Amino acid sequence: MAAERLLPLPGSPEAREQGCTCPEPRPGQGGRDDPFALDRNCPVHGLAAAGAARAAETGPIDTEGDIADAAAEPELRKDWPRE
Repeated sequence: MAAERLLPLPGSPEAREQGCTCPEPRPGQGGRDDPFALDRNCPVHGLAAAGAARAAETGPIDTEGDIADAAAEPELRKDWPRE
């Protein structure tokens, strides 16, 4: 079973209705070897849209663990400053 498409394809009529400004795809475009061209400022597919879609995600921020414990700079380690 194929996954449901979250966004309409760039340049499609459905995307244009949502305000898409991506260029019209060429015939045969859209595969792995020739991906769709996206407009970075597109309100549907652009960078701001991608960030807005992820801004509401919640999740833990790991301030403990391997990376925090193995910091090379002393001020980034948990046990700094030593008194």
